[in-house]
Amino acid sequence: MSENPEFLDDVVEVLDWADSESRITGAPVNVPFSCPLELHANYGNNDIKAALGLATFETAGQTGVGLLHSPERKAYAVLITFQKTEREFSPTTMYADYPISRELLHWESPSNTAQAHETGQNLTLHRQRGYTILLFARSNKRMDGRSAPFTFLGPAEVVEFQKERPIQMIWRLNHPMPAAMFEENRRGG
Repeated sequence: MSENPEFLDDVVEVLDWADSESRITGAPVNVPFSCPLELHANYGNNDIKAALGLATFETAGQTGVGLLHSPERKAYAVLITFQKTEREFSPTTMYADYPISRELLHWESPSNTAQAHETGQNLTLHRQRGYTILLFARSNKRMDGRSAPFTFLGPAEVVEFQKERPIQMIWRLNHPMPAAMFEENRRGG
């Protein structure tokens, strides 16, 4: 390659462009356990499970769920798809999940979760119970014919909750969601 300086110049130009276009901030998050995830970076379901110790080389862990529980880390990963279609989601999973602002997000728990159940208590009383809530969101389930990755929105705190099965919750993000994600998914937008 050193025999072709034009090729090397082209490679350097492409790498510089890719670096300038990167949407990954590289910012670590402050959580009470070791966490390799970076704020606003994109991750697949398996990446998230591996980061929380829920998947290994031997097992892929739980599949097809939007709420991952890591008892060892006392953490929940909330996986949100904002724009749902009847073709991709069943009537029981067409939850009303949407950003209210860049800092507030409306989310509905799985339909089998009641406030009195252990999962409901861990979510609604997460601070008192020592749980960390990590939010991941994507606009659509599929992108270019493949499963779309989730953007890591970071830790969140419950602001309010009501109702049962599903529990309707409002989360306050510790870090504002990317402006483009908010604009694409806000109600009325």
